[in-house]
Amino acid sequence: MEGHQIPLPSPCAQDDLFLAKWTFIRYLVLGSFMSYRFWKLSGKAREAYTEGANPQDVFKGRHPFEQHPRMSAKLAMARWLPARFFWAGCLFIQSEGVGLAVYFGVSALMDNFTIFFVHDFCYCKYATSVALYTMSLASFLPTAAFAYYFQHKWYEGKPWNPIRAERWYKSKSSFIATMVLITVLFFILRLKLIETIGWDATVDGLLDFLGSIKVSFAICVPPLIDFVQSFMLVMAAKLQEHALPDQSFDPERPTVLNDPGTDPERPARPVLVGRAALRDPLIPKPKSGKAAAGA
Repeated sequence: MEGHQIPLPSPCAQDDLFLAKWTFIRYLVLGSFMSYRFWKLSGKAREAYTEGANPQDVFKGRHPFEQHPRMSAKLAMARWLPARFFWAGCLFIQSEGVGLAVYFGVSALMDNFTIFFVHDFCYCKYATSVALYTMSLASFLPTAAFAYYFQHKWYEGKPWNPIRAERWYKSKSSFIATMVLITVLFFILRLKLIETIGWDATVDGLLDFLGSIKVSFAICVPPLIDFVQSFMLVMAAKLQEHALPDQSFDPERPTVLNDPGTDPERPARPVLVGRAALRDPLIPKPKSGKAAAGA
């Protein structure tokens, strides 16, 4: 028809469709990583548990099973694979996987919305995707640091209701809300930084050097970065677990033998009292073994 022009397809249209088609790979990588962690938790629970025993006694001193003995017992006794993965997933979210779940629950949603629905970027979606995900390696670090320093203090073993917590911020809901806030804040800063320094233009120019494989490369970048971030979030929780001091002995409250106010399960350290007596002349010195026997 004269005067009617058929709109030409965007030069990025075919590449963007190819990118959207293979976006599921990142979720496959995340699912595989989490399944591996579920399997490891399940194996450790079955190894530690003895059927018919008290879960609180069996899992004592074994993190994270000690904090969730009933759930851990159900995990250890589960024989059906989907049931084992269900209980392992519940335990994972309650312990080492909470940071991963919160971060990717927020970040993945915002990343995909920005890539596929925000049209303010001047480059193809595959270039935008690589720019967003590579920059996320830096903007993700505050979330990982917060999980490392505060997960054991604010989340594990704490109530959901801030009113029932020792301090209102030392609760599960406060920890999750703060993680969501940090993730959203640094996602916005990531977008501003990409725009300010022209990182998307730099990435687009670098991808042009790859020629025909640039879109395939762009498809592989998000799953790889997701794996690195997942590993770092889980390791942040596990490293903090090993970094916690031994709570069985408080140096500010030395144990005295035959002290009725002392916890019977707390290790006795009469040597501290003996050393104090040797230093302070006002404290009577303890008798030696031979003197005590002679008396």
